[in-house]
Amino acid sequence: MTVLFVGGAYQGKAALAKRLYPALPLVQNLHALVRDELAAGRDPMALLDGLRGHVITCDEVGCGVVPMDRADEAYREAVGRLCCALAEEADAVVRVIAGVPQWIKGEKPCM
Repeated sequence: MTVLFVGGAYQGKAALAKRLYPALPLVQNLHALVRDELAAGRDPMALLDGLRGHVITCDEVGCGVVPMDRADEAYREAVGRLCCALAEEADAVVRVIAGVPQWIKGEKPCM
């Protein structure tokens, strides 16, 4: 099972993910992993295979003013593309706002 949690920074994604899916390995801050991959000159889409079977958290980075710096624009684009690919394959996609989950795709687990 693969589950993607998205939302703004510091909205409680990781805490919620741990509580709802304690048996699955957690990958936090996908957006930071993407930045690291780009800095190393690697394609972040290569992370996709290794993320299957995990619960993943990712900050939304595509909202707001378009960056003037080309590298920041490429970073936001890479995060978006990877999240789209993950969302397509994921069993569940959850948006978290102020600690409240909104299921975009999939079923809420029994608690």
